Amino acid sequence: MPILAAGTTASPPCSYGDCSASVIGGSAPGQREATIISPLRDYLDQPAVFEVVADDVAAHALSERERRILVGAINAHVLTTPDRELTVHVYEPYGDYTPRTSDDRTFDGRSRLYRHRRFTLTVRGTVTATPALVSDARQIPLLASDTRHLMLSTDETARRKPEFVRPGDLRGKVLRRARNAAPLLYDELRDVELLRHRWRITRPLKRRDYVEDFRPGGDYEHDRLEVAGPLRPGAPRAVMVGMHWFELGGAERWAFETVRLVREAGFLPIVLTNRDSHHEWITRDELDGCLLLPLSEPTAMSQTPGSEQLMRTVLENFDVRGVVVHHSQWLYDRLPFIKASRPEVPTVDSTHIVEHRRGGFPASSVRSARYLDVHHVISPALSRWMTGVQRIAPERVVMAPLGGLTVEDTGVDTVRPRDTDRPFTVAFVGRLARQKAPEVFVEAAARARAQHPDIRFVLHGHGELAPWVHDLVAGAGLEDVLERRDDTVPVVETLRAADLLAITSHNEGLTLTTLEAVAHGIPVVSTDVGAQADLIPAEALAPRNVHLAVRRLADLMVRYARDEGARARLWESERAAERRLLAHPSANEWFEEMVSSW
Repeated sequence: MPILAAGTTASPPCSYGDCSASVIGGSAPGQREATIISPLRDYLDQPAVFEVVADDVAAHALSERERRILVGAINAHVLTTPDRELTVHVYEPYGDYTPRTSDDRTFDGRSRLYRHRRFTLTVRGTVTATPALVSDARQIPLLASDTRHLMLSTDETARRKPEFVRPGDLRGKVLRRARNAAPLLYDELRDVELLRHRWRITRPLKRRDYVEDFRPGGDYEHDRLEVAGPLRPGAPRAVMVGMHWFELGGAERWAFETVRLVREAGFLPIVLTNRDSHHEWITRDELDGCLLLPLSEPTAMSQTPGSEQLMRTVLENFDVRGVVVHHSQWLYDRLPFIKASRPEVPTVDSTHIVEHRRGGFPASSVRSARYLDVHHVISPALSRWMTGVQRIAPERVVMAPLGGLTVEDTGVDTVRPRDTDRPFTVAFVGRLARQKAPEVFVEAAARARAQHPDIRFVLHGHGELAPWVHDLVAGAGLEDVLERRDDTVPVVETLRAADLLAITSHNEGLTLTTLEAVAHGIPVVSTDVGAQADLIPAEALAPRNVHLAVRRLADLMVRYARDEGARARLWESERAAERRLLAHPSANEWFEEMVSSW
């Protein structure tokens, strides 16, 4: 049964900023400039695809982060059910829950989170779309409703980044207690559990066939493929960018850079995320003027396979000239619909790290290979995995390192000498999350300190594990010799204070902090994970096994604290490897050239 758009009247001209062709798209070089009829409006100083019919002064008191999340959430709902008037209830934050912006419960409000209403808005969409078929009767009341329920989170919660504990999650509670009591043993047990998954990443993965999904026996045999309708005349040129979340991280820094390059090329960036998050980085300058869609999951009942309500509205109202996927499974899942609807639109993704459990986003990239024109990777190791193990045609794989993103020509041509007026300093720089294994750093620091009392440490990072890491540091008796820094301190300041950088991760791609440290004259020791061996020699690598890693990293810390000559030789080896890597065109250079052709 189709859910029909409420009307087909044309929207008035864009009122968000300058909607001339030179700013939002325009014509291709050599063509006559076209008149652009943009569906964009302005609300709370943010691009919106709706007009406000009934406002509330409380909305204007929101912080910049809250404003962007709110407008982005309403954008998502309007694109899902276009050209309608919606009543939007906004609720007070509830505990440490992340914002609820687009998941299925935001349509019917059937959640304990929606307890205390904060304010209410009435909006009318400025976009239209061809009717989307709905095959599941459960979707009909959801999509037919004209009321939406949204919840934001506080800026304090976003800054604190709490480790979220879902009520009633007994299994998670037990696992957290085990981790807290014996962190390294817990890591060992997780590694044993991961062994049953690792075979998947050592052989070719099955490619997705979208058409087969709709045939008898397919995943969507009860649905029907209905591609997006024709493009609205005068639609602004845009590029879709899918991200994991608006949070701190190396992959996110590169994703933000692509958004900047898209905007500088004259396109409207439509930036989508689908990982639940407090989105602390949604206020970054790169997102100024972007159409933001911070989704919350699940969206299975509001997005019909084969019809794709939100995506079809985007494709019919914006002249999408390219699609870029950065760690967004939601957008990977919709690449086949985009290619079926707009086969001429170039699609590209960027991947960094093969996860031990089912391969992670590189595996998603391989499964979506039929619907991707280019696979960008950041390291030779990942390039070899794509072309060798997964048999992606080499001409479709681009290896372009992220060096141009953060590593400038520092002019450093020797290892930075130790400051003999202070203790030898070993630094950790990274998110306080499981992948980065801060517990390994703390344990290695305690072991190194026992062997060499004249070593101090800096642990630079913030994240959901911050309170736990604080307890680990106290429990190891390192409070007097280990300095904690969060992301309010520039990383470069920590590098200036360090004599050695330690990467202790359970898994990695090729870390930006490794490149940055070497560029600043600081040698690096690391666990042998991901593509770290592309830069770090064998003598400075530690096994991935946590107990072996702790012993090896502690020994390396002590060795380089005692032997300045060995420390200098390590840096020289890493600097030579870095120069070889960065001799390739950088990711910035490659992407800027590519997007200019769109």
